[in-house]
Amino acid sequence: MVHLITVVCAVTGALTDDPPTPVSKALEEHQGTWRVVSFQRDGMKTPDELARSIVRVVEKDHVVWKREGKSFAGTKLVLDPSADPKRIDVIPDGGRDFGKHVLGIYKQDGDDLTICMADADAPRPTKFEAGEGTKWTLMTFRREKEVREDR
Repeated sequence: MVHLITVVCAVTGALTDDPPTPVSKALEEHQGTWRVVSFQRDGMKTPDELARSIVRVVEKDHVVWKREGKSFAGTKLVLDPSADPKRIDVIPDGGRDFGKHVLGIYKQDGDDLTICMADADAPRPTKFEAGEGTKWTLMTFRREKEVREDR
C-alpha cells in the first residue's frame, strides 16, 4: 500500500511544478515500448523467436503486454528504486492473480532492462536468475526506438 501511495504521489507530482522524486524518475525511465530479448522461467528458456514477438508497453504506471500487436495482459507498475537491488511490483488487471502484488527486482542500463519476478504469493527474488526450482522468471528487454511520422 505504501508503494502504491508513493507511485500515486510521484505521478501527481510529475503533473505539477514539484521537483521529481526518485520514484517519478524511475517511472519516467521505464516509459516506452520494450521488446523481449530473452525469457527464462524456472530453468526453461523460451525460444528466441517466440520471446522476441512480445513487447511491454509502459505508459505512466501501467503496462500492456502484447504479442504480435495484440494485447494479452495488463498490469499496474510499482517501483522502488531506493532498494538494492531495485524493486518492482506488478499488479495484474485480471486473471487468477488479479489485484495481487507480484514481487520482483530490476536493473536498467539505458535502453536495456532486466526483470526477475517471483510467482504471485511468493517471496521477492534476491538474484537475477531463473534456474530450475526457483519458480522465478527472468526477462531481458530492449527499448524500441520511437518512430515518428512526419505530417
